[in-house]
Amino acid sequence: MKIINLMENTKGSKGCLFEHGLSFYIETHNHKLLMDTGATNGFIANAERLGVDLNEIDTLILSHGHYDHAGGMLGFVQQNPNAKIFMQRCADGEYYHKNDTMEKYIGIDSEIRKLP
Repeated sequence: MKIINLMENTKGSKGCLFEHGLSFYIETHNHKLLMDTGATNGFIANAERLGVDLNEIDTLILSHGHYDHAGGMLGFVQQNPNAKIFMQRCADGEYYHKNDTMEKYIGIDSEIRKLP
């Protein structure tokens, strides 16, 4: 099994982008998986720098419905429309970060709900 961190909060390999978000490439004998896509399409650039061909991925798994794990999904689907997508039924819920002074939507892009 091979696991490559494509995106996280801290600087990793030289020349790779980093952001508040998470994305992993996971390769087994039978599958090439993408676990989450970070907050933006930055993971796509990192995949290229790290030698990961996103067109070979057969399955995308979304761990939960927050933007920092799903922000690059639409960019990924444009590049690889054939990968199967798995996510929890509640991943497309309306999620907010709230405190005494603000309220911010942190859920997934509504266009993701339209994907098969």
